[in-house]
Amino acid sequence: MSQISLKSISGITSITTPAGVDNRFSLYNFDSTERLVLDHSGNLNISGVSTATNFKTGSSNLHSAGVEVAGVNVLGADTPIGAGSTIYNSGAAVFTGVVTATQFKGDGSQLTGVVQSDTPLGNNTASTTFYESDSETTISTDTTLSRASSNTGIIYTKFQQVVVAATKSLIVDAGESLVVDAYKLSS
Repeated sequence: MSQISLKSISGITSITTPAGVDNRFSLYNFDSTERLVLDHSGNLNISGVSTATNFKTGSSNLHSAGVEVAGVNVLGADTPIGAGSTIYNSGAAVFTGVVTATQFKGDGSQLTGVVQSDTPLGNNTASTTFYESDSETTISTDTTLSRASSNTGIIYTKFQQVVVAATKSLIVDAGESLVVDAYKLSS
């Protein structure tokens, strides 16, 4: 093995490893521990901490401001993650499509598409909270009730009375049952 005892090499220098020996170029530290290896395929293996202003490969980019990887951009600002989702540095997130989680927490007052069954009379933190409930609902368009599931079963409403407007119809699909006053709130 050849050794270079100088701490610096200046000018244009070309170092070639002889063919057939081990097909790799290695640098060692003072105690003969191998620290850097460049193999015949161009793979660079470094032992220890590697410092650089930027590491880049393909569409990946790792630098002091953050990480960018194939459509994911985490630079301390808004983070677009693929098509249909963005996480903002303020903590807000916007998703297009289905969002699935084991649990959702927080104020759900702005949710859409959720059926509210009762209206609280106020924000009461005591052990007893009071609710208001209307005793009837009116069907003002032709309506057919069927469960979302392919199985037949029970469809229920909290209302004690269901009023069908004149010239309109309420149809309960075959095999389904409609239960009114499911909470048994009638007086």
